[in-house]
Amino acid sequence: MIRSPHSAISLDKMALAFEKDISAEFTIKALLAAWPPDELKPVMTYLHDNLHGILTDRPAELEDHIGRLQPLIDQAKADYLAAGHAMLNPKTGAVITNPASIQTYLKNWVNKSIRAIFNYDNDNQSFISKDSGRLAYRHARHLKVDSCPYCNANFTFTIKNKRMKCRPQFDHFLNKGRHPYLALSFFNLIPSCALCNSGALKGSKPFSITTHVHPFLNDMEGLYNFRADVDAVDFLVNGDDFTLVLKPCKGISSAQYKKAQQNIKAFGLDDRYSYHKDIASDVIKKAYFYNKSTVEALFTSFQIGNENIFKSESEIKELILGNYMHPDNFHKRILSKLTKDIAEEFGLTI
Repeated sequence: MIRSPHSAISLDKMALAFEKDISAEFTIKALLAAWPPDELKPVMTYLHDNLHGILTDRPAELEDHIGRLQPLIDQAKADYLAAGHAMLNPKTGAVITNPASIQTYLKNWVNKSIRAIFNYDNDNQSFISKDSGRLAYRHARHLKVDSCPYCNANFTFTIKNKRMKCRPQFDHFLNKGRHPYLALSFFNLIPSCALCNSGALKGSKPFSITTHVHPFLNDMEGLYNFRADVDAVDFLVNGDDFTLVLKPCKGISSAQYKKAQQNIKAFGLDDRYSYHKDIASDVIKKAYFYNKSTVEALFTSFQIGNENIFKSESEIKELILGNYMHPDNFHKRILSKLTKDIAEEFGLTI
């Protein structure tokens, strides 16, 4: 997982701008205030009183809201059940009596009510659909993340013109099916590729900042590195094969190790990156052939007049490798972390 192009402070400012955008497009606060005095009223009152935080708080605070809301939601379900409301199967119209089906009905009742207010994808007036997806495209464009922060293996460009349109999907780090009131929370909308956001990988798996690495505030740099674990001569001369692996960095704590491992597992990074050995092979060759003295010679040789074409040796190294080598730029191009890590392993560092 790669580093966000924005600092935490910048993200906080972006969250405030996002809140203004959402408030101008949706009447969330008014809908919450106008909720009738039924079993869900305490839940809606909490959401009304804490709407600013729900939309703009960082992940830790969002999880605090979950902790405060869950007892209110549980009580609303209990009150609904005690009130004797008719619970009918939406397909058959029959009265639901099975305990498990009753709990499913109550969950759907709560979620449907909240989803209609925090309208991410509920209808054609939702965040992702309104005005041909204008809000979602604008939000993706503001974030400026061109490769998936979870895998760095797929591009997430935002393009919208007369000929075509595409944008990243938005993964809800804290699952919107379990927590529909976080469906429009700035820090819960992670631009991602379709594969990482698919049911085959993350899908609806439960995530938390205590168990997983959050891409807006953390990254894998300093936690895990890609490694080939092969000697350059053995690979280049003897043709030895290698296995591309993700290895924990020295000094990583047990808690960091577990969280990083959860991300690696959830997004299938070991399996997916095993198909990029060809890229790693090219990087090994380039790192070996373009050693320190070669890079220095290139830096001093290429001039126009008395001015160097290249600003630094690091620029030459990135040109050689065809990718960025600084973590701050990983979001601009796919496979940049892999490229940097393998180059580093074989002595080509910035």
